[in-house]
Formats: sequence, C-alpha cells, structure tokens
Amino acid sequence: MSVAMRLKDNLGSENTDAWLGSSPAIWGDCPIDSIRGGSVGGVILEDDFVSCPSLSAGAHDSLAGYLAYGDTGVTLASQAGVAGGVLEVAGNDADNDESVLSGGSPAFIVSDTASQEKKLWFEARVKKASIADNACAMFIGLAWDHGDGVSVAKTLCLTDNDGALGAFSFLGFHVDQADGDAIDFVYKAEGESAVVKIAGVEVPVADTWMKLGFIFDPKADADKRIRVFVNNVEQTTYVTATNIETATFPDAEPMAPVWCVKVGAAAESKAQMDWWRCVQLR
Repeated sequence: MSVAMRLKDNLGSENTDAWLGSSPAIWGDCPIDSIRGGSVGGVILEDDFVSCPSLSAGAHDSLAGYLAYGDTGVTLASQAGVAGGVLEVAGNDADNDESVLSGGSPAFIVSDTASQEKKLWFEARVKKASIADNACAMFIGLAWDHGDGVSVAKTLCLTDNDGALGAFSFLGFHVDQADGDAIDFVYKAEGESAVVKIAGVEVPVADTWMKLGFIFDPKADADKRIRVFVNNVEQTTYVTATNIETATFPDAEPMAPVWCVKVGAAAESKAQMDWWRCVQLR
C-alpha cells in the first residue's frame, strides 16, 4: 500500500498512537491529488517504506533514490515482523554510532524570495526506543550540506558526544543527547548559529509513535509563516517573516528530507520511521 493511500484513508480519524494516517491539520488544504494529476504544479516526496531501502553496515550508499550513511555495524532496513512497512535503525551499539537517510536531490526551498515563495507541507511518523539522556539523539526535517554539493548523508549529521546538529542548513525537529525526552523545533543557515525556535515542542515517550510536521505558507500572516504541528496539534509559537529574513534562517537554501539518529553510549538504541511526506507547490 502506498503512503498516499494509507494517509488518505485515515484523514480525519482520531489521532492516537495506533492511528497510521497523516494529520488533517497539516494536509487538509494540500492539493496533492491535483499535483499528481498534473493540473497543479508541485513536487512530492513520500514513502511508506513498504519497499524499504536496506543499508548494510559501514557505508555510504544510494538506495532506491535515497542517499544514506551508516557507521560500522549500523543497519537501516525494514523492521522485522511488522506489517505495512517500517524503516528501522539498528545495530548502533558503539559510542557515537550514526545512521543518516536523505531524500537525495534538494528539491525543496523555504524562502521569502518572490520567485521561490511556494507553499510547503512536511510530516513524518517516527519513534525511538529510548528517551534516556545520552541514549539516542535524532533529527527529522529538511537539511542539506552545501560544502561539497552532496547530501548530508555523505557526512555525519550529528556531532559526536552531544548529538548536536552539524555545520549545514536545516529546518526541523531535533533531540540531543543531554535531554533525551525533549524535542526542539530548530533551524539554521549553513555557517550561522542554530536557532531553537520552540524548545520542548514535544516530550516523546519511549517506543511510542509521534507525528512531527510543519507548513510554510508565504501568504500567511507575517507572524505565522511557518506553523509547527505535533500529533495534529498546531503549536502556538511560529516562525515569522522577520525570522525568515534573518541570516540564521536557511532562506532560499535547497534542502531534502533528512532523518538521522546517533547513540551517545556503547549500547544499541533503535529508532523507527513509519512514513514521511514532503510536498511543495511549483
């Protein structure tokens, strides 16, 4: 079953951990069917991971259109015994073991530049086995490394020992090693300082699914240009037009969906992604 079918079938359902679908608050006005049909211009990346990319330990690789990286011993593959498609990071049992999955080409841009002001929707359903400090740092969102013109999957996303985000552009959700049960909404332009726009936007529960997403709408009120959502609930802090104009925001930076996980000790700490989707008008 494709992610499109499953998300559509669940639209409007009660939002619980068992609920597989997308968040109506995010996707209710997204013309994804019209984009697919060609009557509206746009670009779509979505995956339900029924046909999972599979990364053997210790390699950079190109997998079914993705770019990926895994430290020695780390695997990225379909979760065993789970129907419907779940991508799992496992084997990350050495200190600072990391896995990175990137959507490949940087096809998405969040910008206030007139020719690039196009509405964007993003959401992913993820979980991690442990929320203990120093167990499992994670990032899910949009990112890109312009240093050598390739995806952040060709380098390490999260820095050793603290799980901080590295020297690249990003916009999304991050949990570091020092506070394993706090997810922040963050952004940064490459070469600038990171901005924590919403600290503790979500308090994850161990081995429990959560849906993390956002909408960039260049035509929204200036004080609500990016709206952030957790489990279908819109947050009350927003990325504003003024924020996007600052040097610290990755304005006009082409980015791709990226998921990265890093352990902070020599003990396996698995993480899973059920699906993700990013759509932008053109």
